[in-house]
Amino acid sequence: MQTQNSYVEFILGAYRALLVDCARWYPELTKEFDRDYKRLSSAADSHGIRFYLDTMPSFRKHFDKCLSERRLTSSGLLHFGVAKKGDVIPRLFRGLTSRVFDRNGLLKDQPDNIAVKLLRQLLGAFRKLDLECNIRDRGNAVREFYRVDSGVRRGILNWDDHNAFDSGVHVNETSFTDILKEEPTQIYNLMEGCTPPPSRSLRNCLAKAQQVADLLSGTMGSFDPTSWKLRHGPGAVAGQGFGAYKYAFDRWPERLEAMFPYADFALANYAQSDMTSVESARARGFYHEEPARLCAVAKTIKTPRLIACEPVALQWCQQAVRDYFYSRVRGTFISNFVDFNRQEKNGSLALLASQSQSHATIDLSSASDYISCWHVERLFRRSPSLLRALQSTRAVWIEQKVCKYSPRYHYLRKYSTMGNATTFPVQSVFFTCLALAALCEQRNLRVNYENLADLGEGVVRVFGDDIIVPSDCSGLLIDLLAALELRVNVSKTFQEGNFRESCGIDGFSGYDVSTVLIRKKPSRTAPSTIVSSVDAHNNLFSSGYYELAAFIRKTANLCGFSKIREVKHGTGAFGWSTYAPLQLDGFAHRVNGDTHVHEIKCLQQTPKCMRSLAEGSPGLLQFFTEAAKKVTSASSTLGYLSRRPESKLTLRWVQV
Repeated sequence: MQTQNSYVEFILGAYRALLVDCARWYPELTKEFDRDYKRLSSAADSHGIRFYLDTMPSFRKHFDKCLSERRLTSSGLLHFGVAKKGDVIPRLFRGLTSRVFDRNGLLKDQPDNIAVKLLRQLLGAFRKLDLECNIRDRGNAVREFYRVDSGVRRGILNWDDHNAFDSGVHVNETSFTDILKEEPTQIYNLMEGCTPPPSRSLRNCLAKAQQVADLLSGTMGSFDPTSWKLRHGPGAVAGQGFGAYKYAFDRWPERLEAMFPYADFALANYAQSDMTSVESARARGFYHEEPARLCAVAKTIKTPRLIACEPVALQWCQQAVRDYFYSRVRGTFISNFVDFNRQEKNGSLALLASQSQSHATIDLSSASDYISCWHVERLFRRSPSLLRALQSTRAVWIEQKVCKYSPRYHYLRKYSTMGNATTFPVQSVFFTCLALAALCEQRNLRVNYENLADLGEGVVRVFGDDIIVPSDCSGLLIDLLAALELRVNVSKTFQEGNFRESCGIDGFSGYDVSTVLIRKKPSRTAPSTIVSSVDAHNNLFSSGYYELAAFIRKTANLCGFSKIREVKHGTGAFGWSTYAPLQLDGFAHRVNGDTHVHEIKCLQQTPKCMRSLAEGSPGLLQFFTEAAKKVTSASSTLGYLSRRPESKLTLRWVQV
């Protein structure tokens, strides 16, 4: 295992190269950049790797907020202090910062956009470096997960019961305005600085949110499970060990049976049904419903990302609900606001808004953790069939082994976790509903099909928890989100100024100041890190960071991967991008006897997959599910274990 010292050496080497790139843009600041490197080295001695992965990204967030507010203020972070009392420009990266803010901390009339981009690159290049959090941070994340889940609002249905919709409870009588009937809570403390709007405005906005929800549900129509595609994703599932065949369902929960009968959805056809095995799978599912498995994956060094591996039967049927959302949204006017497959639409609008200030970008913290069954009941109250499908495919409890000091099992009160295939479309539709309600209330529009359809594309954009709305509606939307007990991420929400951020695109005054991330340190024992390094090199090369790109390439070569070829920039082929004539020295050459083309032998990325014998009903079910693919070709997935393939590098002959 590589030590953190080797990571610090790698990061310092990268910063030395990056500061050379900065000096190419600003040669007059060369001495200042030399001082910056010494300060970075000193910070490593004092605070270790966390300075680069936590402190510097924290100042980057502060810097973005200062850009939005047009004034640089003290961050209070270590090594970002000022040179003398009364000064506001921090010592670290002082030369670049002075090109953006004046000596009093005010944003200059014509701030240097290139300096903004270089500063953000310096501050955020390693913010998502793939390093595991320590045990304490993982334990804190699990405890916070439990704390948030225990505080979300319960629905009126029993979401754990297969007879939930036969209990006599009428969901269609609920409304978002129900929250006003209760005693005042601390909901406005969820976002610092948020104050409640006048009760009349809040009531009107909540009422319009319900009207929009009913209209969107009606527009998408009812859900028929037989009309949509079921499939398996590449990720891991709960209830099956690695190497198990995903198409063989050993359990079928009772909640699932009511909406997705085992005989119709778990078998290739009725002729393949063996009543003994069918009843056995049902009995195991009825007796004990498999929990989802909570996992911690790398996000930042301070906070892991918690996702849940869903039980295989639930995940299989969730894909049908997901297909319903994707197809129905794409075929209606809702596609003016949501496009599940094209997040660049959000990025383009954010970039435009950074210049025109016409729109605000709003981001939520842990959005999926705060969306409760209470919200989903009201969102889809006019579509009982869809609500039944969401209820039946949802995991009701989780198992975790991340933190031994927290309970191993936990019943969920939130609607779902990250990992559920329906989480992303549900939250996208939910936030679209709230954004449209705020817009209608702010502009005094009646909620009807014509008014919403006439808004057209580019007025409101939602992609998951990234929301873009007209600036005049942003304040009301933030109040509405707080009223519904959702947490707005203040550090990534921008309503004023010339900075906007959405879906990976950061814009300042119409100029793209996004950061190129370096996610992995090249390692001899992990070929996947080399693949990531090639991607990072090419992205850096495209952005003009030639010295840093060369450093990444040199580090990969020193790890024993020198047989990666150069490719012309923009071709998309695997290799080191370059504008210069290709250097083919050191590679074996040949002329292919069949195609008569010049080839070289070099390292290429190839997937490493496992196969199992596909036979019986599970194999036939996979055949029918993937019938659109040529199952007889070399790229056939028939018989695969449906796991995400591992990347490996192998020497192969490729055309020059």
